[in-house]
Amino acid sequence: MSAVPAAERSEALGTFTNNSSAAGQDVVRREVQSWLTLRETLPKLDRTDPIAVQDRRSDRRAERWAIRKGLRQVAQGRTASCGLPGGRPDGSVVLRVTDATGTAAQATTGATGRVAGFSGLWSCGSVWMCPECSVRIAAQRSEEVGKVLAHHVGTGGVPLLVTLTMRHHREHSLAECLAALTKGWGSVTGGRAAQQDYASGLRGWVRALEVTRSADNGWHVHVHALVVVEQTMSDDAVDAMTGSWFARWSAGLVRAGMPAPTLEHGLDVQRVDVGSAGLSETSGAWARYVCKGLASEAVMGSTKAARGTSRSIYELMRDATVGRRFENPDTGQVVQLADMQARALLAEYETAIRGRKQLTWSLGSHDLRTGVDMEPEQTDEDIVAEDLEGEPVAVIPPHSWKIVEPRAAELLHITERDGADAARVWLDDLGVEWWLPTGLTDTRRPGVAPGADG
Repeated sequence: MSAVPAAERSEALGTFTNNSSAAGQDVVRREVQSWLTLRETLPKLDRTDPIAVQDRRSDRRAERWAIRKGLRQVAQGRTASCGLPGGRPDGSVVLRVTDATGTAAQATTGATGRVAGFSGLWSCGSVWMCPECSVRIAAQRSEEVGKVLAHHVGTGGVPLLVTLTMRHHREHSLAECLAALTKGWGSVTGGRAAQQDYASGLRGWVRALEVTRSADNGWHVHVHALVVVEQTMSDDAVDAMTGSWFARWSAGLVRAGMPAPTLEHGLDVQRVDVGSAGLSETSGAWARYVCKGLASEAVMGSTKAARGTSRSIYELMRDATVGRRFENPDTGQVVQLADMQARALLAEYETAIRGRKQLTWSLGSHDLRTGVDMEPEQTDEDIVAEDLEGEPVAVIPPHSWKIVEPRAAELLHITERDGADAARVWLDDLGVEWWLPTGLTDTRRPGVAPGADG
C-alpha cells in the first residue's frame, strides 16, 4: 500500500478552550489554543506505473470501506446496514477475483488487471449516502451517458456542458436550497419557452444534481446539464438559448425566495468544436464528470476535492466517521477527531436529499436515450446488487468474517496484487477458519472446515 498522503494546512477551524480555577483563588485562568484543519492532498499519480495505480486504487477503497463502516453509527435507513453479511443463507462471505481487462469490472473500477470483491454482503444502493455503492452506480451511469452522447455525436449532435448555480448564504437550509432548485430547473425545462428551445435545435439534456458545503456560505446546490443541440444551431442561437435558461433559472429561484444569482457566477457554458478530433473523447470525459457522484476520486481516479473552505459530501462523510485532523500551529501537536459539525451537517443532508434522483433526463420525444442501443435501464439498487463475477477464492464463515472485516480492504489488495494463492496464505496467517469453494481441489490444512458451495 502506498504511503499516507501528505497534508497541507487549510482554513482556521476555531478554538478549543480549557477553563480551570486556581486552587484557593477566585480567579479563572482561560487557556485558548487556535487549531487549524489539515486537508489531505495526494501526490500526482503516474498512470504509466501499474503498481502506483493499484496502490492508489487500494488506498481509496480502504478509505471508502472505513467510512462505510463508520456510517453505521451515523447514518439512518438502509445505509446503516451496507456492507454487513447476510446475502447468503448461511451468512458466509465469498472472496472472488476476476480479470478486469475488457469487462464491466474495468468500467466500474478503472482497473487494468485483477479485480477482487466479496459476495454475500448487503448493499444499500444509495448514490447519495454511501461512498461504496455510489462508486459502482456513478461508473455505470457514466457509461450509459457516454454511450448516449457518442450516439448523438455520431448523428450530427453537438454536446454542451451547462452549469447553473444559485446564490445562497449560511442561513439557508439545504431543504430550502433544494426546493429552490426544483423551482429553478422547472422554470428552465417547462412551459412555452422550453418548447421554443426544442424548435430552435435543442435535442435534449441529462441533468445531474450536486451538493457541497462551504464554511463561509453554507450549502451549495447546483446542476450540471449535458445538453445536445443540432450541428446547424449557430453560436448566436446557442448563446440565446443558454441566456434564456439563466433568466428562467434566476426567476424560478427568486420565486422560491432565494436571491437572484449573477450571470458571472450563475451560468457556465462549455462547448466543443465539432471539427475537433477529440470530440467523442471530450463528451465521454464530460459524461464521467457529470456522473461523478459522491466518490469522484474513486470512480475517475481524480484527486479533486471541493475548493477552499468547501467540503464535498464525501469529505463530510470522511470527517464525520474516520475523523478530521487538526494541528496546533504553536506546538505542532496533531490530533484526529470525529467532526461533530460534519455529523450534524450529514444528518441534515441525509434527510433533505432522500427521494431525489441524481440524474434526470428530458422525456418524451426529447429523451436522448431514444434510438440508442442500450441494455434496459437498471435501478441504483439493481446495479449494486450484482455480485462480482469470477473465480471464488475462499468462503469465509460469519465468525471468521468478524475478524477479517477490519482488514478486508487489505485482503482485496493482496488478492489483486499477488493472486488467489496469496490471499489464502493471508487468511491462514490471520488464523481464521475458511474453506475452499466446492469445485476446487481441497488441500486444506488440519482444523480447517471442508468445502462449501461458492
